[in-house]
Amino acid sequence: MTDTRPGTRPVPDDAHRAYHVGDFADRWAAFWAAPDPALLGTLSHPGIVLHWPGRPEPIVGLDQWTAQVAGTLQRFPDLRLAVLAHALNEDVAFIGWRATATVEGTAVAWEGADRMRLVDGLVRESTVVFDTAGLRGRSA
Repeated sequence: MTDTRPGTRPVPDDAHRAYHVGDFADRWAAFWAAPDPALLGTLSHPGIVLHWPGRPEPIVGLDQWTAQVAGTLQRFPDLRLAVLAHALNEDVAFIGWRATATVEGTAVAWEGADRMRLVDGLVRESTVVFDTAGLRGRSA
């Protein structure tokens, strides 16, 4: 049951919480099964702040995040991510994933995780964690 007392923040009961994270994880999985940077607004808040491996500064705003994804897809057009596990704690979603792409002619797979703070079902802040070594190719 949701707590609706005045002055309290609504906290969904376990059944609602499971549906909420399942819904978000389904939307996240659908996006990354056929990524289109133009559709990032269906997952991301306009003011998203995203901490990305190997970048000294966070990606700030939907326009920068869209450019990052577009650039990544330009380099790895067959990039796909699949959800391995997901959880929700209050307004923070965790998604463990497995990615696949072709890097310098070789099929590569790696795993990572996103920790995302959600606001109204959209990612407001995210920290992405994965080992970037496999994406640097053989010349790195």
